[in-house]
Amino acid sequence: MDIQNMDIKKTAPVKKNLWQKPAVFIVAALAFTAWQFNKPSSDDSVARSELSIATVQQSDLAFTISGFGKLISKHKRLLTAPTKATVEEILLLPGTQVTPDTVIMKLSNPDLLLQVNNAQMELARHHASLRELIINQKSDYLAHQAILIQIKANLAAAELKVEAQASLAEKGIVSSLDFKRSKLAATQFAERLNIEQQRLAHLKSAHQEKIAVQGELAKQLNANLVLKRSLQADLVIHADIEGVLQSMPVTLGQSVTAGEQLALVASNKTMIAQLKIPERDAQHIAIGHPAEINTRSALVRGVVNRIDPVITNGSVIIDIDITGALPVNARPELKVEGIIEIGILNNALYVKHPVGVKANSSTQLFTLLAGQQTATLRTMKFGRVIGNNIELLSGASEGEQFIVSDTSSWLSNHTLTITD
Repeated sequence: MDIQNMDIKKTAPVKKNLWQKPAVFIVAALAFTAWQFNKPSSDDSVARSELSIATVQQSDLAFTISGFGKLISKHKRLLTAPTKATVEEILLLPGTQVTPDTVIMKLSNPDLLLQVNNAQMELARHHASLRELIINQKSDYLAHQAILIQIKANLAAAELKVEAQASLAEKGIVSSLDFKRSKLAATQFAERLNIEQQRLAHLKSAHQEKIAVQGELAKQLNANLVLKRSLQADLVIHADIEGVLQSMPVTLGQSVTAGEQLALVASNKTMIAQLKIPERDAQHIAIGHPAEINTRSALVRGVVNRIDPVITNGSVIIDIDITGALPVNARPELKVEGIIEIGILNNALYVKHPVGVKANSSTQLFTLLAGQQTATLRTMKFGRVIGNNIELLSGASEGEQFIVSDTSSWLSNHTLTITD
């Protein structure tokens, strides 16, 4: 082997595999990840039928506040037990339509029946005693009248004797002593007559007073009987008003005490709507504000007539007087919705209330680009919620369209492609 060839022949260089070095691999992976993160995202596509799209409007808008509640009767009748008794019969159940004469239940009280019988007997005995008193008084009066008549006759005879002896006494035929005796007898009869007349007048007055006293006692006894009979009649419980039997907290065979609640009847002719309004909204409501009540079967007009001063669980009770005609199926405790009109927003810019958007907030919504099938995110500032709409303070103009359905799953992308 010659030296020349040995100089020319050299060992070929070995190629190194860069991917076998960990440091190079890590750098490449990070670079790829950064490229994936920073590259523009592809648009999400969604069918138009899956979206709720609303157009921004500008006009005078009634500022309303909504609430849920129920119808309650303006006039109710609480039926109570007239006396201690037992529920003997229940004829109706809650929810039944009633009239004033409708019998709801019947009570029984054997002791009250005995009291009625005793009161009747006592009154009958008193009437008998009164009749006996009147008869005895009449007999006594007649006896005194007979005495008075006899005295009048004696007086008349004595006066005649005095008159006859007067001329005889002057002639000396009758002694003066006998004449004086005759005059004395006539005077005594006259005085006795006067006394007996006074006694007869006093007797008549006394008789009248006794009859009056007995008459008052008869009235008391009769009133007691009327009361007992009334209590007995009240054991048959009537509705007393036209409406609906709302509740009945007693059961068959139950013993009740006087004044214990038996049933509650609510009138269905005069009802009010009672709405629960959030405290933050209730401060805008005033007496006299017009309202509209939705009974599910009809819309009826009303007006605010009371605002409860007490806040319960963050809500205020608002009473609405119903001014329109209620539907025939309206009844107490019927669930209703109500809208109270508290004013007008002049030339307001508004849109249908988007899902998840709160009043007085700034939120991003997808706006549809005019003439394109694309929607992009835009920040908008909202004001008050007014019924199903919300006030737009900035970020939109009249005629623009926005997606108002739930788009939370697409907020990572700035654009949406809408397909028909």
